Amino acid sequence: MRSWYRVGIFVSVVVTILVLLPFGARAQEAPPISDGTQSGDNSAPQPTQAPPAFQQGYAPTYTVRATREGLVGKRTANGYRIPERAWFVALPSWKVLSSQGGNEFQVRVTYEDKSIVVPVWDVGPWNTNDEYWTPERRFYRDLPVGMPMAQAAVQFGYNGGLDMFGRKITLGNGIDIADGAFLDGLGMRRNDWVRVSFLWMGLDPGPQGQIDASASSAAYPAGTVIVDNGSQAYTSAAKVAWYDNFCGLNGKHDWTIGTINPATSENTATWSTQINQIGYYEVMAFIPPCGRAATRAAIYKVNTNGAERDVWVDQALQSGRWASLGMYNMANPGTSSVTLTDVTGDDAQGVRFDAVMWVPRYDTMPPVSWIQEILPMAGGAYLVRWGGNDDVSGINSYDVAYRLNGGEWVTWQGGTGASEALFSPPSKGEFQFRARARDWMGKEAAWSEDPVTMKSIVVP
Repeated sequence: MRSWYRVGIFVSVVVTILVLLPFGARAQEAPPISDGTQSGDNSAPQPTQAPPAFQQGYAPTYTVRATREGLVGKRTANGYRIPERAWFVALPSWKVLSSQGGNEFQVRVTYEDKSIVVPVWDVGPWNTNDEYWTPERRFYRDLPVGMPMAQAAVQFGYNGGLDMFGRKITLGNGIDIADGAFLDGLGMRRNDWVRVSFLWMGLDPGPQGQIDASASSAAYPAGTVIVDNGSQAYTSAAKVAWYDNFCGLNGKHDWTIGTINPATSENTATWSTQINQIGYYEVMAFIPPCGRAATRAAIYKVNTNGAERDVWVDQALQSGRWASLGMYNMANPGTSSVTLTDVTGDDAQGVRFDAVMWVPRYDTMPPVSWIQEILPMAGGAYLVRWGGNDDVSGINSYDVAYRLNGGEWVTWQGGTGASEALFSPPSKGEFQFRARARDWMGKEAAWSEDPVTMKSIVVP
């Protein structure tokens, strides 16, 4: 149960306005924290395939993370004094607050095999201006409908991970549920994901008619695999202990203190997944935005196709975001894994262990290339260097051509994997060079006549 509470609502309307308008719905005494209980699998729930925006005629249903409100003896935003085992919910907008004892705004909340209908009698969690359930939300319109701003702040570092009052969001929850509804009505014993139907927006679909219209699939491309700390595909070991902190993807991460000496290493963790669809995947690690000062030299070991690659990540710099561990070609179905230990390139800094995801990437663009520089060498030769980049699969080979005094182009290097070569001018004059590249998917760029990508030399 969280240890903080909302601003009280006084009977006097004048006092209510004076007290609440500057501060929002909740008191600023302490940031909200979890009651410490977490589900066995903290990975984000998967939305239905190709979900409709709404069920025709029925209230929309979204899957959001729910937390227990508690706050017994305090007043809600509509003036209701909270008794033990109360039945109501809080949503993060003043626009859907029911009157005291009223049912103008109600939701159906479903958890596992239990489903209840309860009124909205409080405002929160976190924000008071987030109508995430409607396409007409006034704020945070760049987020998918159905995704609370608090969830985006925790998962992606949205708004710097802060709520509308500048507080660091530690739980990505979209609804608070009062104790009676939480414990007795839904049988919940921990903060977890629930399905919520917003009944003022349409007919009650009932517990069997709910179709999840969550647009959270828009946040991750189809086929994305996420392995969070604490899930079954996450394994960890410690000679002494792990520490945890209540921020990160789905509100919690593990951490330890790094060492530069492998002989004193105590902690290791591995994220694993089975990749059945061959193709290119970008592997990314989420770096939670709170806790002990983070290492600037975490060493992730990425294993794909039986080959292992070390990737160094500045966790302090990447705090609150997904850090790329590189692009990998899964040429065959199989297991891919990422391992992180407490061995770092700096000493006594925090090493944060949260979530890893595998994101399918599709190579749709040819690579770009350019002549980098031309350097005179001894004996009249020139060192020509070229380069390029590709969005997904990487560059397989280059062609390099030159022309003399604006004449016809002559292929000098064809299908080479090199990025430099010595050029011996066959005569005097002005030599202009250009390059083109092809990637591992066979996409070949056209020759570019852009002077920015070409370079020239004059041979006296």
